[in-house]
Amino acid sequence: MLEEEEEPNWMTPYKNFLIKGVLPLNKDEAQHLKRKASNYVILDGELFKRGLTTPLLKCLNSQLVDYIKRELHEWISGLHTGGHSLANKAVRAGYYWPTLKANALNFTRRCRRCQEFADMPHTPPDNLHSLSSPWPFAMWGMDILGPLPKAQRAIKYLLVTIDYFTKWIEVRPLQDITASEVEKFTWKHLICRYGLPCVIVIDNDT
Repeated sequence: MLEEEEEPNWMTPYKNFLIKGVLPLNKDEAQHLKRKASNYVILDGELFKRGLTTPLLKCLNSQLVDYIKRELHEWISGLHTGGHSLANKAVRAGYYWPTLKANALNFTRRCRRCQEFADMPHTPPDNLHSLSSPWPFAMWGMDILGPLPKAQRAIKYLLVTIDYFTKWIEVRPLQDITASEVEKFTWKHLICRYGLPCVIVIDNDT
């Protein structure tokens, strides 16, 4: 029984050279093929690509490429995580073809679910506006929470500050809200830790 011959594809010149020693008639093309073929090896009649940091990668023809892309991106093992992730998953799964990265990017760009749920801004364009705080720990907001149900040591208030730039929060539980307690908190928890702030925004019901 005669074996069905494989249709010519990008792997055909490499297989012809590595198995049969056949080279193109053009001298430049032959030298180029020899140089590129050093990155490939034949195992059990199949073409594999060598790698410096990866194991041998099975080379795929165009018929199998579409199946592998759909399996890795859409089916059981697929997470619709983008083109670069799809290309990396194909390599980790042990597959290779010359246009792997470009095909993966184009495939995900045409994926309906990726386009529907991608993290893309849908807000209309707006004019640029300045930040409320130009650098970290320059502008703090301060407020008092309470009175709350009494805790240990009769604590029933929280003095809360938040940095406008980093959103970092400093909190101190207090028994009573007095000017001296606020002064101690500001000195110990803000100035000594982060430097002298430019602005402290407070809300005193006025």
